[in-house]
Parts: sequence; C-alpha cells; structure tokens
Amino acid sequence: MSSTTRRKKKKAKINNILLLILLVASVLTILAFLINMIRVRHVDTGEGETIEETEPPIENEYTNDFYTIGYNATEINKTYFRELDEAVEGKPESEEGSESAAPDYEKIAQAVVKCFVTEYYTWTNKDGNYDIGGMQYIFTDRQSDFENYTRYNFYADMDLYLTQKSRGELIQVKDVKIEEISKTDNFDIGDASYECWKVSASWSYEDGTSMDVSEIQNDAVFYVVNHNGRLEIASIQ
Repeated sequence: MSSTTRRKKKKAKINNILLLILLVASVLTILAFLINMIRVRHVDTGEGETIEETEPPIENEYTNDFYTIGYNATEINKTYFRELDEAVEGKPESEEGSESAAPDYEKIAQAVVKCFVTEYYTWTNKDGNYDIGGMQYIFTDRQSDFENYTRYNFYADMDLYLTQKSRGELIQVKDVKIEEISKTDNFDIGDASYECWKVSASWSYEDGTSMDVSEIQNDAVFYVVNHNGRLEIASIQ
C-alpha cells in the first residue's frame, strides 16, 4: 500500500470519528433540552407552599376604550388626558332598574380638543416632522389628508428647528382654555351626516422657547363629530 493511500485512509478515519463525536454531542444536547423542559413543567407540582401575587394589577390611567395618550406626553397632556378618561368612563350611576346614563358628549368634546392641542402644538417631544401629535383625535377618514397637510404646513420647518436648536427650546403648550362650546347642525362628510359640537379654544405656550410664539397659532375653532360613538375632530378653522 502506498503512503498516499495510507494518508487518505487515515484522514477518512479521522473524519468519521469527528462526525461520530458531533452526532453524539447533538443527541446529548437534545436530551438535555428535553429533560430541562420536563423538569420546568413539573417543578411546581410538589406539595410546597404556593406563592401568589398579593397586589392587584396596575390599571393604565392613560388608556381607555377609545383613546390612548400620545408618545412622550407632557405633564399638561397627562392632566387633560385624565379629564378625557374621566369623561369617557365616568358615567353617573343610574337608579336601580333604569337605563345607564348617556355619555356627556359635550364634556368629552372639550377634553378631546384639549388633548389634541397639547399633542399637536407641542414640539418639545417630537423627533421630526413625520412625528405628528394628536392624529388619533382627527376624523378617521381624514387622517391621511391631515397628515400630508401638516407636514407641508405647520410642521414644515420642524426638522430645521431640530437641527439648529435643542428640543427643549421648541414650543410646548402650557394650557388650553375652552372659550365656548355649542351643539350645531349635523356635520356632513361625504354621504354621511354626524352629530357635531363647535368648540372654540385658545392656548398659551411655555416660557423659555426660542421660537417666536407671536407668529404661531394659539386659537382655533374645532368641529367635533360623533363618529360611531367616538368623538373625533372633523374640521379646524
């Protein structure tokens, strides 16, 4: 037998041994994994003391059946969202045997406007002009149009401000005042007609901004409609 043939046989033998070792290691790994799974599943089946959670789960005060608070909310936004949450959830208890009280839509409409203003007109918590606050309060079928309008109008220069200034120097709503609210004629959108409230509001901005707030919108009239039980802003004037 030549030396070349012996080397080939020796190399093949080594490869076979390595393959066998790898196969055995794989089998042992799988067995260990299965044993661990069985142990974990049966670890609490003994007669030892069972430890139960004693504290009730924490309720999220910034979420309800219709709305949730915006990203990186300011303190005033949290305050107004709690008002909205109470208006949505806080139906007065009805007398026994009577029907539940109807939602106070006027109170909800005011809170919706407050929350929208504090999210939309605050820039200190924004990452760019794509980060549009308060979109959830806009009439669902008009959100896309509103987003496009905002990015090329009120939010058009946001990216420039973010490159030239710190976010803390940008505008942040300080408070919102509801000047007037009234029930109006139904608001028509397409072929549908919606119950509507006209809400006039004004707001102020925090001191310390390096932006010229005298040139920035601080009041508007909002038309809030009842969209299948959820109040949404259909128009801003």
